[in-house]
Amino acid sequence: MSQAIGYSTTPPAGSSRFSSTSLYSTSQNPSSSTINNNPNPNRRESARSSIVPIQQQLFGGSTVQQQGNVNILDRSLNKTKNAEIALSTWAFLFAEVISYSQSRSDSIADLEKRLSTLGYDVGQRILSLLLLRNTQTSNLKDPKREHRLIPILQFVHTQIYKYVFGKPADGLERSSEAEDEYMLLLNESPLSQFISVPKDMSDLSCESFTAGLVEGVLDGLEVPARVTAHWVGDQYPDYPQRTVILIKLDQKVMDREESLGK
Repeated sequence: MSQAIGYSTTPPAGSSRFSSTSLYSTSQNPSSSTINNNPNPNRRESARSSIVPIQQQLFGGSTVQQQGNVNILDRSLNKTKNAEIALSTWAFLFAEVISYSQSRSDSIADLEKRLSTLGYDVGQRILSLLLLRNTQTSNLKDPKREHRLIPILQFVHTQIYKYVFGKPADGLERSSEAEDEYMLLLNESPLSQFISVPKDMSDLSCESFTAGLVEGVLDGLEVPARVTAHWVGDQYPDYPQRTVILIKLDQKVMDREESLGK
């Protein structure tokens, strides 16, 4: 892996589920501050009394609340439900993730595995968050848990993918060659559209991250599967970045589906 993967500096237009005006807030110019040459003798005592105990900072307390700082564990899950950040921020972050992973990989397969593992962890956390939010907003005390395969795949295709990338995936199809294979179709990849891959690494699929994310979600829904990403843009001139997320289901999923269908 002799060449590094590049990142396009052209600001991407549009936004994914992530949109924000700025990453940084304006601060006071340090040069405008003044130095007090007459130190206050009570300065040490006043500074000591203003220190918030670490327990209150970590777990919340009356002092923290009085200062207007809400502990992250006390924040409402629905407050940031529709929060967005700029696509350029998301693309830059992902480019840095790839660069970091590449520097620790010995081959393309190793790099894809690292991206998949990272995506798996993200998928598990996103699933937990969405299920918790759905439970809070549902009028049912004990919401129904879906066990059928097709509704679960549709949940991934629509809700999960839309939550992460701002829109549902472009398609969900069953393989004509194997009954235990399904394909999630992505015509335009929001992740890798700003990633410049060297020619000697043309086999690299940055969508391995998305494949890992899908696998993490499916595992959390008790649908074990092997999920991989495959670029097929050479077969579709209108969609040069088209990628297929191939879902190879575990045999016990097929057995369970057969028993539920009886």
